[in-house]
Formats: sequence, C-alpha cells, structure tokens
Amino acid sequence: MRETADPDRELAAWADGVLARIDAQQGLDGELLAALGRGPSLREETLARMAEAVRTAALGFGPAGCAAAAGVSERLLLNWQEHNPSFAAAMSGARALARSHGSDGDGDDAPRPPASAALLVLLQAIRTGAQHASAAALAGMPRAALNRLRKERPKVDALVLAARRARPKRADRRGSSTYEHGYRLVRIDDAPSSLQGGSREGQF
Repeated sequence: MRETADPDRELAAWADGVLARIDAQQGLDGELLAALGRGPSLREETLARMAEAVRTAALGFGPAGCAAAAGVSERLLLNWQEHNPSFAAAMSGARALARSHGSDGDGDDAPRPPASAALLVLLQAIRTGAQHASAAALAGMPRAALNRLRKERPKVDALVLAARRARPKRADRRGSSTYEHGYRLVRIDDAPSSLQGGSREGQF
C-alpha cells in the first residue's frame, strides 16, 4: 500500500529548493567568470551591487531595503552616493520613477513594494540572522502584515521557515547585520576611488 505523502514535508522541501535556486542565481556571475578563466573584481562587484540598489529603489524601497537587497550596509550605500555623483543621480532617478508610479517606500501610507521583491528582501534578511520584525521592516511591511501573510499563505510561511533553517550556525538569536553575506575574494583593480566608495569598506 502506497504511503500518503506528508504535505508539510513536501512544502518544506519545496521552500528549501527555492532558496537553493536563489543562491544558484546569485552565484551565476561567478560561474560565468570562472568559465572565462577570471575571478570577480572589486569594480565589477561594486557595480553589480550598485545596480541592485538602483533596481530596488525603483521598486519603491527605502534606503534600508535597498542596502539589504544589495548586500551592503546603509552606511556603505550612503558612502557610495556621497563619493559617486553618477550613482547618487541613478538612485535619485530610481526613487522618482517609483514615485511616478505611485510606489514611494519612504511614505508611511505608501503602497507596499511588489510582493516578489519584498519577499526576496525578507528572506535574505531572515537567513542572515535578522529578527522577523526587522526583516519585515526592510521588506516594507509591518510585522502584523507578515504574520497575517504567513497564516494566509502556507508557501510564504514555508519560505520563512526555510530561511531560518538556512541561517549560519553562529547566527545570533538577537539578529546579526542584514548585509553580512560572508566574504568573497575579489581582485583589487584600478577602479576609481569614487566607485569603491572612498574607503576600504568597499571591498567585499
């Protein structure tokens, strides 16, 4: 007689698979560079993170959410804007684009960012040790809204639990920094100091 499948176990396996695919997507650039016989450079890494911050700003997220999505601290994000006029202009333009489409992450009564982008930021924050309330704030949703979403959407709850399981073994229960994704070895090239953030904090 065939055993009945365990729905909770299947849902957990699905959620773990989603997180694994997110990791694979994030590592795609490295795989492509390896195929070319190259390693990541500081310039390329910085540009990629800047681009992610701009993309997230265009979706209506505030500074904290943009920094979390880019995998950097708010301090470094601000440092980049102070030392790189082009990046500052791009961020300003992205925020204007979000406002023109009725999605301003800086307003208290603004619409929430798109669900998929918000969920991705939420999961990234949780898996790096952030408490649920802090992670929800980065994703642009109140803690009550997150709790309601988890109750109404079993797949969202499964993803949150999977993100908790994926935390580093030493993740502090009180929540570690949301931009600590581990160290990557990058080649220090001749990128202008304005691109590197004006300090060694621009190295990942």
